Parts: sequence; structure tokens; C-alpha cells
Amino acid sequence: MLRLLRTASFRFTLIYVLVFAGSVALLGAFIYQQTFGSAEQEVDRVIDGEFQVLAEVFAKEGPAALRRATQDRAAWRDGGIYMLIGAPSGVPLAGNLTALPPEALTADAGFFNFTFERPRADALGKEAGVEIRQGRAKIRRFRASPDAENFFLVFIARDVSDRERLRERTSRLILQLAFATIALGLVIGLAFSHSLMRQVDAVNKTARAISTGDLSKRIALTGAGDELENLAMNLNGMLDQIERLMNGMKEVSDNIAHDLRSPLTRIRNRLTEALNADPAAKDEAVRATLAEAESMIGTFNALLSIARIESGEGAGAMELVDIVAIAQEMAELYEPAAQEAGFALVLKTEAAPPVRGSRALISQALANLLDNALKYAVGGTTIEISVRKSQKGYVRLAVADDGPGVPPGDREHIFQRFVRLESSRSTQGSGLGLSLVAAIARAHGAALKVDAGGLGGSQPGLSIALVFPPRARA
Repeated sequence: MLRLLRTASFRFTLIYVLVFAGSVALLGAFIYQQTFGSAEQEVDRVIDGEFQVLAEVFAKEGPAALRRATQDRAAWRDGGIYMLIGAPSGVPLAGNLTALPPEALTADAGFFNFTFERPRADALGKEAGVEIRQGRAKIRRFRASPDAENFFLVFIARDVSDRERLRERTSRLILQLAFATIALGLVIGLAFSHSLMRQVDAVNKTARAISTGDLSKRIALTGAGDELENLAMNLNGMLDQIERLMNGMKEVSDNIAHDLRSPLTRIRNRLTEALNADPAAKDEAVRATLAEAESMIGTFNALLSIARIESGEGAGAMELVDIVAIAQEMAELYEPAAQEAGFALVLKTEAAPPVRGSRALISQALANLLDNALKYAVGGTTIEISVRKSQKGYVRLAVADDGPGVPPGDREHIFQRFVRLESSRSTQGSGLGLSLVAAIARAHGAALKVDAGGLGGSQPGLSIALVFPPRARA
């Protein structure tokens, strides 16, 4: 429980509840004032109106008429309370009160509240005790002339017991609503905090498992589709990327230890033999060692490029790129090399929308695909670069040849690092060219499609395509 009370969600909920309860209290106070304040002002206006009427009667017809008017109004039974006293004798002359209430003795010329007793009647109309009532009153002195010493004391009041009872009930109701709002808010806050803590605990549990080395753990999705669900999906995507990078690092380390051991061993043996060899053999050993070192540097540079691209560093700023223009430039650049290798380089394009990506990386991916085709399409005669657009807005950039191709069972392995099929072992290369293409495709959210070339030659051929998604509309 204490843990729930310390959560940020509970504090925010509590602040919201207090603000809401304060707003309800202010609204209740406003309604209270507008309702009962207006009712009180109306009572005051009625009493002042009664005084005005009696003052006119007294001014026109004298004390006798004032007494009759007071007696008549006291008999109306409309909640009005009247009393006429002949001062200074203090003898009540008319009205429905036998004596002034104690509150009137200390009252000034303004309005005041007081309590009085009234007989209570039963169902048959018989007196059944008394009840305490509440009233609001005012006292005025009526003089025959401004300088007259004798005067009549007039007491006028209204029975406000029902209004005061309603006022008390309303006050209690407003307080009860405020307390109920706060209590309900606390309950909702605790429930919300408990629900949120369960999701946070799931994230913490996954994070602890990952910190101990289990990179396969993922945050369980609830299917709610809310912002926490989106956060969990993004975190899972980040964890997928981290796991992929860690596996890639482990794979690179293993492959380096395996594939670079032989070149380093050859370099060591060659240099060892050159120590006792003649100058010509030493020169040959140095040249071979330099060539081997250049190949190793190329391998390390390719690994560095893949790591930078997969980490997002090498992608650079993404912009709108014209795939057709890139294909045209690379076709023009590689046409001499294709002719020298005995291939006809064919370019087939159609109008396609620009895609969001890195022009340099897409050009590098296309160059690697062309290099791969020139190296391994042995016996083929044609290499084709094509750019097509699908009905859903996808843009397909493909390189196809009519060489020996790749068996279907091996096609899913050709993008792995340092993988070289048996048919290509005699060809120079590090086995990282297509791995770099795969990294560039992932950086652009593009799909890699591998299939037979389909160029109509005597061999099955190979087709590798990057399918770029349609760019999001602004």
C-alpha cells in the first residue's frame, strides 16, 4: 500500500482529485449563494415593503389604522410575524407575538435573525405542544412627527424555518459530496496506480532479466492499444535491435576468429620463410603480405560499415531519393566493367515515386549487387537492373542475371556475414558484400527478395531485389 501511495500516478491523481473537489466546492458555494442569498434578499425586500405599507397607513390615518392594519396582517397566516407596541409603555397593542424575542432587545436598525416558539397542531387541529421556529425581522419606530417624543414600535418578521432547514441540508449535502468526491478519487487513484504498477513491474521484470544476460525477454503486450502499449511495442522493437546488434557482434567476433585466422597464419609463415630467403623471395613475400593485408583491411572496413549502418550512424540524414536516377548512374558506371567481363548490362525502369533514404547507401547497395553478379554469374551473358513500382506504392530495385544462380536451400544464408557458398570459394571476396546490402535494406525498412533470375537463359540465374515501402504522407 505504501508503495502505491508513493507512485507518481497516485500523486497526480490525488492532485487532480483535490483540484476537482475544490472546483465542486466553489461551484456548490456559488449555487448556495445564488440560491439562499437571493432568497434572503427577497425576504428582506418583503419586510421592507411591509414597513412601507404600514408607514403610509400611519401617516394617512393615524395610530388606530396602524393597529388595525397590523392586526389584519397578523391574521393572514402567510408566514408573516407582526407586533405593534405602544412605547414607552411597552404594552403590545396588536400582532401575533405576545412579547419581543430576546434578539430584538439588542438589535440595531438593521435586519436580524431570531428564534421563537409556535404551537404545534396535531391531525385534528388540536394543540400538541410547541416547536422552535426561526425568523428574520426588523424593528422601526413610527412617530406622528419628527420631533414627537412618543412613538409606536413596530416589529415585522418572516418565518424562515423551512428555508433554514433547506440551507442546512444543502450545506451538509455539499460537504458530503466533497468528501465523497475525495474518497472516490482516492479509491480510483489507488486502483489506477495498482494497474499502472503492474505494467511498470512487468517492464522492470523484463529489464532485470535482460540486464542478467537474457536478451530474448520481451515486454508482454496487453492488447489495450493505449500509450503504454505503444511504449511497450517501441521498447520491444529497441530490444530486437539490441539483440540483433549483439548477435551480430558475436557473429562477427566468431567469424573474424575463424576466417581471419588463415590469412594471419599465412602472413606469419610467409614472413618466417622470408627471413632466410634470398632478396627476390623476400620481395615476393612482402608483396604477397601487402596484398593479404589489403584484403584484411577491406574486410574490416566492410564490417565497420555494416556496424555503423545497423547502429543508425552510417545512414546519415534521410531525404527523398530518386531510385531511377541512381539506377541510371550505376548502369552507366558499371557498363564498361560488364562488357570487359563479357556481360550485357541492361537497364529497365519505369516511373516511380521517390523514396525516403540515403542516396549514398542505396548506391552502395546497388554497386554491391552488381559486383556480386559480375563475380558469380559465371557462364551467363546478361545482367539486368530494373526499377518498378507496385500498385500500393512500393518501389522495387532489382539486379538479375542468367548465371548459375543459388539453390533455394541456400538463398536465405547468402546475406549472412562471411558466408560463401562452395561454388564461390575460388573467387576472391570476404563474404560481406551481401551482408552490407542486407544492413542497408534494414536501415531503410526495405524488404529483400531473392529468386531465380528469370532472364530466359539456359541457367536459372539469380535475382536480388530491394523493395522500398511507400514514403509516408506529410
